[in-house]
Amino acid sequence: MAKKLEKAESCSCESCKCCWWGRILGVSLSALWLIIGVITCLIACGTLIVAQKSYEVSQASYDFNVLSAGWQETFNRMGKVYQSDAYIQYAKDQAEQAEAYFGLNWDTAVVTDDYEESDAIVAWNDDIKAVVENMLASTPVRGDQNARFTIVEYTELLCPYCQRHSQEWTINAVMEQFPGEVNSVSRHFIIHGDTALQLAATMECIAELKPEVYHEAFDQWFAAYPVDLETLTNIATGLGVDGSALQSCIDEGRYVQAVNDMMSQGNTLFGVNGTPGNVIIDRETGNYQLVSGAYPVETFVEAINSMKNA
Repeated sequence: MAKKLEKAESCSCESCKCCWWGRILGVSLSALWLIIGVITCLIACGTLIVAQKSYEVSQASYDFNVLSAGWQETFNRMGKVYQSDAYIQYAKDQAEQAEAYFGLNWDTAVVTDDYEESDAIVAWNDDIKAVVENMLASTPVRGDQNARFTIVEYTELLCPYCQRHSQEWTINAVMEQFPGEVNSVSRHFIIHGDTALQLAATMECIAELKPEVYHEAFDQWFAAYPVDLETLTNIATGLGVDGSALQSCIDEGRYVQAVNDMMSQGNTLFGVNGTPGNVIIDRETGNYQLVSGAYPVETFVEAINSMKNA
């Protein structure tokens, strides 16, 4: 006869209250560990995010991509300008003009920072003397026609340094320092292409039609700088230049070649290669000195005194 198995005494869920408390304690501990794990994970992720942002900010000063929108837009515009077909063509045109005027070859050109020779007092020859005397006879002159010293100012109407030179009244102030001893004439030297060339040719039309207002037209132009051809013609007609005759002169391009010749002559005879280029000439001794740039009055005064004592 099979023996009936007695059910062993044990703590069962049905029979023991301590099991309920144990389960509750276990579930509570599990939930607690789960909460601690989630918090730990959030802290770790937050730390990584903060570290990443800090790194990105630290790189901002080295990476144009994280510059402010305004600066980024400016850089983009500059890049587009310098990469544009129009600017590339402009640069090529400038190089070709320089080659044509001065016989330069950019492939074999030598660049130097030695400017001592250009600032030295140079003795002229008979060819230069004839050119200077012709300038004084054919170009409107500021000051005494027979003054010992002549300052030939190579300038351009689109040159900002020429504008500053004019507005600071530099050449006029030099003339005031040497009453009756210094006069000046203006010649053209083109840096900014065809627009500047057209403006220079227009100034020469003004010189032909009404030479007595030539320098006043220069002064008014630079006082209103930067402006355009229409402004220059308005300045001229406001000074009494016949508008119809002026327009005909402009349309003909009557003085374009003359301006090109001035530029070539300034470089060949005096070494002018930029604006303003100021050549101080002692008509008594035949010496001259090139002052390249918009220097203050004191520089010109010192140069004239040194030429007097040479």
